Amino acid sequence: MTMSPIVFTDLDDTLFQTAGKMSVDPNPQLIASHATNGKHSYMNEAQSAMFNWLNVTTRLIPVTARSTDALERCVLPFSDYKIASNGAVILREDGTLDPEWFDRTRKISDAKSEFLESIRNVVTERAQASQLRHWIVYEQQLPIYYCVKSNGDEAWLDEQQSLLDEVVGDQLFCHRNGNNLAYMPHEISKRSAVEYLIQEIAESDHRPIWGMGDSLTDLPFMEACQMMVVPSGSQTHNALNTLPKRGADSAR
Repeated sequence: MTMSPIVFTDLDDTLFQTAGKMSVDPNPQLIASHATNGKHSYMNEAQSAMFNWLNVTTRLIPVTARSTDALERCVLPFSDYKIASNGAVILREDGTLDPEWFDRTRKISDAKSEFLESIRNVVTERAQASQLRHWIVYEQQLPIYYCVKSNGDEAWLDEQQSLLDEVVGDQLFCHRNGNNLAYMPHEISKRSAVEYLIQEIAESDHRPIWGMGDSLTDLPFMEACQMMVVPSGSQTHNALNTLPKRGADSAR
C-alpha cells in the first residue's frame, strides 16, 4: 500500500508572501491570508499550483510562527494538524488543542513569564519607542516569546538586538530574519513539535516526510524530515549562496 507523504511547511515567505515582496501585482483571487494592517499575503501562480498539488496528494501540515489567531486569518484550506506559535501549539485535525503538548507548553511558559516581562520593561525604558514595535506573543492567554520589529531600517534593529542580547543572555534563543527579531524559550521550537507529530502520525519509518521553509531557523525542523525544500531567494537560499562554489559552477 502506498503511503501519502507528510509535508511540514512554513507559511510566510514559503507558501505565500505580502504583496510588497512580489515582483508583480498580486492576483486578488490568490489571496492567502488577511492582515489586520491591510498588508495581505498572496500566492503567485507557481505557489498556488504547488499548494493545490500538495494539498491533494500529501498530508500537508503548516508549521508557523503565527499565533493561532493569525493562523485563522489564513484562508488556505488546511485540514490536517497545524503547528502554531513557533511550536508552542499543536492543533488537531478538528481544530482543538493537543492537550498533552499544550500542557508541556504551559509549564515552559510558567517558568519564563516573569523573564519575558522584564525584557519588555527594559525595551520600553531604553529603546526609542517610535522606531520599533515590540510585544510579548501570547497563546491561549499564556506568554510564549518576545517579538521586536523595527519601523525603520534593519541597521537600526541591529542596535536593539545588541541591547536585548545583553539583557537576555542565554536564557532565551534569538531568531533574526530581516526586520523580525524574536526571543524564544529553548524548549519551544518548531522542531520539537514536528518530532512529536512524526511520532504520533507517521505510522511507519518508510513514510516519506518533507520539510519546507525559508528561514535559517526553519532548518532544525526540516532536518527532522527526510527531504528539505528551500524557496529560491529565501534567507536559507541566500546563506547557501555564500558557501564556496565547487565542481562545475566554480569553473565558470
